[in-house]
This record gives sequence, structure tokens and C-alpha cells, in this order.
Amino acid sequence: MENKIGKNIAFLRKKRGWTQQDLSEKLHIPRPTLGGYERAYSEPGIEGILKLARIFNVSVEDLIARRLWEGETRVEDMGELKVLAISVNEENKSNIELVEAKAEAGYTESFDDPSYIKQLPRIFLPTLQEGTYRAFEIRGDSMLPMNESDIVVCSFVERIKDVKDGNTYVLVTKEEGVVYKRLKKNERSKKMVLISDNDLYAPYELPYSAIAELWKYESHISFTEPGSAARAWMDSRLESMARDIKHIKSKV
Repeated sequence: MENKIGKNIAFLRKKRGWTQQDLSEKLHIPRPTLGGYERAYSEPGIEGILKLARIFNVSVEDLIARRLWEGETRVEDMGELKVLAISVNEENKSNIELVEAKAEAGYTESFDDPSYIKQLPRIFLPTLQEGTYRAFEIRGDSMLPMNESDIVVCSFVERIKDVKDGNTYVLVTKEEGVVYKRLKKNERSKKMVLISDNDLYAPYELPYSAIAELWKYESHISFTEPGSAARAWMDSRLESMARDIKHIKSKV
């Protein structure tokens, strides 16, 4: 049986201009071990494969089953998301792990590591149906009236094509970290438009290929008195309107 993973590792490493020493340091393994992978003397374990897929930003299937060194990729599947790491409780049901704002950097780096996921704090919501959920703490004020430190509880989205325009999602990316936005797909450019509910923040685009995980909003937990949240949202809207009026007047 042809060993594709070794050739793929060598190809992807060289494509990025990395030496074996460079990549072995990123993987936290000895250089000879990496050399063994590339020469097909041995193969990485599951955790090693997941880490390689994340470092090279390719799917696990492409890494182990495609001839990437020959240019063989699943163009039609660009935007397929990676393997999901979860933890389960005593009843073998998925836990709802909480990703706090202070842990965002660690999550962005280790979201596909089951041992890391097991260490995250957990919450329990009895009203949710059976499924795979994760909770994320909100940062900033770009999604008012959702406030900083509010928690959004989301269900896992397996494929980009399952995204419904206009709904809100949490995206996990290396470039942006963990962000909560309203989404709109641009199939022609294979990019996602990220839209803030706070007009002070302009929309921007992100390539499908940059999205590592995608979670759809299901519920949220707020620690802010409803009246103050509404006032903050109204203040933001008024500020945005005042800015727009000032801009229009400057052109008259």
C-alpha cells in the first residue's frame, strides 16, 4: 500500500520552505522521527496527524489519502471543516465545554487536541436537545445588544454549505482567533462575509479555507440587566447615525 502521508509531509514542508528541524520543533518531536515519517519508515499517531493537518491547514483526509505532491486536492470540498475533538460525560453524552475569553489563544492553538478539550470548564443546560455543543465567552461590543462576557452556546456545523446567510455563528481561525459574527456566504470567491450587529464595525471577508471550526448560535447566557443592554445598543446606534450624518454633511 502506498504511503501517501510521508510524501505529503515532505511536500508540504518544502512548499513552506521549512527544514526538517523547523517542522520537528513545531511538532515537538525529534528530527529523526520526522525523517522516519517522510521516508515511510514509520507513521505519526492520531494526535500527530491532527497536529500536522492543523499546521499545514489541510484536511486529515487530504493529508493521509491524497497525492498532494502531485497536485491532487478536493477543490470541490474546499471549506470542509476539520475533525472535531469532544469530551463526554458518564452517560456518554457530549459535554458543553466553555471557552473563556482568557483561554481563546490556547483554544485557537489546541482546539483539535482531545486532551486539551477535556481540561476546559463545562456548563450544563437541560433544555438543549441531544447534540454537540460548545460555549464561548463574548469579547468586545461588536455584536450589541450582546455584551462582553455574555456566553453564547452553539451547535457544531460540519460543512460550510450548511451555513444560513444572516444567522450568527462562532468561527475559530488562526488569523482572527475566536469571533462571533453574522455570516453571509460568497460562493463565487469562496469567502465568508463577517458582519457585526454594531454598525461601528465594518464587515470583512475570510476565506473558507481559513475556518477551522464553525459553531451556530443556539442560546446565550447574559450577565447584564436587560435595560442596560438595550441602552448600550441604542447609544451605539445613535453614535453610528451621528457619524453617518456628519459624513454626509462633509460632502455637501
